[in-house]
Parts: sequence; structure tokens; C-alpha cells
Amino acid sequence: MPNTSRRTLLKWALGAGQFALLDRAGLLGAGLAHAADADVPSRLVVLYVPGGFRPAYCFTPMEDSEIPLCVPGSSNFSSEPVFYDASKVVNLAPANGAYKPLRTWQSWNPQDPAARGAFSPLMYGYQHFALHEQLSVLHGIDQGTNDHASAFISAMCGVAGADYRAPAMHSVIANHLYARHRETRPLPFVVVAGDRGVPSGMGLPSHASPVGVPSIDALKPMLSGKAADNAWWSGLEARTEGAELDARGAPTGAQLKTTTVERYSLARAQPLLGRSTAKVDNYLEGLHGSLSSVSRVLATDVVSLLEGTKGIDTLKTNRPAYLSSYLNETFTYTFGNANFHLTGLDPRMDMALRLLKSDLCTSVHVSLRMDFDTHSGAGHAFSCAHGRGLMDCVARFLGEMKATPAPGKPGKTLLDDTLVLVMSEFGRSWASRANDGSYNLPDDHHPYTSVFFAGGNVAANRQVGTYTTRGLGVPVDIIEETGQTQKRVPRSADVVTTALRIMGMEPNEFFIPGGYGEVVGLRKG
Repeated sequence: MPNTSRRTLLKWALGAGQFALLDRAGLLGAGLAHAADADVPSRLVVLYVPGGFRPAYCFTPMEDSEIPLCVPGSSNFSSEPVFYDASKVVNLAPANGAYKPLRTWQSWNPQDPAARGAFSPLMYGYQHFALHEQLSVLHGIDQGTNDHASAFISAMCGVAGADYRAPAMHSVIANHLYARHRETRPLPFVVVAGDRGVPSGMGLPSHASPVGVPSIDALKPMLSGKAADNAWWSGLEARTEGAELDARGAPTGAQLKTTTVERYSLARAQPLLGRSTAKVDNYLEGLHGSLSSVSRVLATDVVSLLEGTKGIDTLKTNRPAYLSSYLNETFTYTFGNANFHLTGLDPRMDMALRLLKSDLCTSVHVSLRMDFDTHSGAGHAFSCAHGRGLMDCVARFLGEMKATPAPGKPGKTLLDDTLVLVMSEFGRSWASRANDGSYNLPDDHHPYTSVFFAGGNVAANRQVGTYTTRGLGVPVDIIEETGQTQKRVPRSADVVTTALRIMGMEPNEFFIPGGYGEVVGLRKG
């Protein structure tokens, strides 16, 4: 297929009945990628926090007077300081327009950010890497559910439910940019790790479905061009370059290197089309498109490209001084006398960075491993300490991207050319102060959450929206599908819409059941 349009993507995802209804409603315009804009990123990265996090312990949208009503007094957890009062909250930079700037608890010592004990370097990374320049946060998002599985689906596609009623945003972006990058990005949508949830492909073609890439070694049997890695392919891997044809035999305008077996298989759809139902034709076209995509991947020596690309680089060669009190791994943190030591993030972050730096993919999904589904009396302290630790690891990831030139875009960084979303399936219960000054600390699922937007085409240094002292979202300005602006509590569909708009898509180029709008203030300009 020359480009699997939005119409075809939705047809496979929603089924013929729903698709026909959308078509009659005039909601299915063409979905071709537009000419590249200098400020529009060409990659999407979703950093997913399992279990539901408490972002207000990281970036604080509340007024100073509200903080003591929902944030406990200073304490410690596993020898790590937790919680704060309003006097300890600082702005990362002056306000940008009418929005609150990024504000965080300054747990670090300004004279010595590496100091520990009464201080904590966690979250200092946002100041060290000046990430306010390309970072904003949306607060108070209603996920529409407090069930893990349903809320994860809501975060991925904008609609809560037992199954996907629309493709995950990763698939939409991979599909949208497929025509532009099909010959250079053989792995359009990659999942590096997904311990507690992987976006579903829903029967979509391979270029819009997730491909698991846990490690380079896992790829060697299929995607290495070295005979030593897959000797059993000897004599079968010879490829001939020629014009790529769609399922009906028409040239797509692209080139494709295929083996004899692949050429034979790709030619089988054409004589079968039109002999049965439209549903069968759709299936054959999807099968043909998937085989074309797989052929392109197999024709690329992905393993050699990844092996020749440095993932974690600047963080090792120019390690930030504030990390000096931690162990050698770049994506780690410890509490107290190392009575807790986060491990396991380095391989994931390294793999994600290799994939992005080598320009092999468009959409990347990474689980950040630390599970916040605590349900315990220490849940708030756990969320504050570990949440800030994990978010500092996110800052280092963004800092590495900011220090890396964007492939094929002179003068731009990898962060300039990427939209990074940091999200969880939902939030967790809020603390509340009783009349006697003590705090109630429930630790359950909570349907309101926040999402961090970072990278290209993202407005700088803004917190859009906030929470009531009970953790409920408040209305924000949203441009509805009609083009009119109204104030209402943001929903997960609005998060997905805002991300797609930042990526350069127009409102008529995607569809999310139940309605959607773009949140004002997050897209640059």
C-alpha cells in the first residue's frame, strides 16, 4: 500500500459497521502527512509509569494556600526526605504568559545539588538541563475510569473501555508519517518494554502495530545481516531492488528490496481481489501491506545499525555533577545508605535512545518499570520519593536527547524533533488534612491525572490546569471539534488530540469516539 490512509486504519480498527457510520457523518477526510514544518516533531515517545502516579509531588500546580491542605508536612521515607510546604516550592523559570510556570519542591541544596541526607538531588535534573525550555504539564485530566486496564486504554487512545475503540496514538502517528519515512524507518512503532501494558495493534497493518524490541540480542535471529547471527538463512536472503507495488499491482512510488519468496507472496493478492466480499479485499490488502512492511524491515540490517549507535552517551561522558552521590548507572537512584537501589532502567533507556538516534522508528513506547500500585499506608511517601526519583530519570533521558543532534535536521536536537509524553493510566488518592492537623492518606485508584509534554512544538514552562484540594480536575480552555472554545475539565481524548496536533495533524485527520478537543496552551504558538 502506498500509504495506509486514516480511512483504512479506522476501517481495520473499528469494523465496517462503525466505519460506515463515521463515513456518512463526514468524519473521514484524507489522512496524508503534510509537508514537514520546522517546528513539528517527527517522532513520538511515550514514557509510561505503571500503576498511577502522583504528579503534584513533582510539579505543583496548587496555590501556596492549598498546599498544606493536600500535602503532608515534611517527613522521610527510607532515609529519603518526602513532602514539603509552600516555602520550599520554587519556579524553574519566570512565568510564560498567563499560565503557572513549572514549580517544584526544591529538595536539593542550591549550593551543592549533589548533597544528600537532609537534602535530595531528585528532580534537580529539570533545572540542570534547563528543561523548562521545552516542557509543559497538563493537570486534572479525567481518565473516565479507575480500573487499571480500562484506564491504560484510555491513556493510549483517549477512550476508556474493555477494548480499544480507536487506535493508540502511537499507531495513528506511525501511520500518519509512514509515507514520508517508509524507506528510512523500517520499525515505525516499537515497544521497548511494557511490563504492565502494551498498546494494542488491534489487527492493524504491521507499520501501525507495536513491535517488541527488548534488546539487540533478541533481534539478531531475524533482523541481523550477519551470517553468524542467522546462518540458516544462507542462500535465501538475496534481494533484488525494484518498484514497490500495492495489492492491486500499482506502483506506490517507493522502492523495495525483496527475495524471490517475498516477490511471489506479494503478487498473490492481486488475482484474488474482487472475487469475494469487500471485507475479504480489506483483509488481503492488509496482508499485502504487512508483508511489504516486513520485507522492508528484513532488508535493513537493523542490528548493525543499532550496534553502531550510542544510546546513553553524554550522560556517561559528561556525567552531571549532581549525580555524583549515586552509583555508576546513569538511570538509577538510591535511598539512604543504598537500602534501595533502582535497577533495570539503563537497558531500556539505552535501547530507546539507540532506536531514536539511529532514526529507525517513529513511535516508541517505554515502561518505566517502577510500579506505583501500592495500596499501603506508605503509598504517599512511596509516590513522593520514588515518583521524584523516576521523574529525575526522565529528566536525564530528556537531557540526553537535548544534547543529541537530530538525524537529518541540521541545527536541531533530537528533543526538538520528538514529542515526549510522560503518563500513567490514572492518578492515586489525594491526602487531606483533618481538623486536628493530621493527614488522611488513602492509597487507591483515582481517575484524575497529569501528563507531561516535552520536546518539539511544545510550549515552554507552563502548567495548564490544576486540581481541587480533593484531587479533582478543574475546567481549562479547550478548542472543540467545532472550532469553538469552551471551558471544561480535560479528558484523556483531549490529551491524545493535543498530542496529535503538536505532531502536525489537523482535527479532521483523526477520530476519537465520544468527542475530543485540543487543550489550549500546550502547543507552541
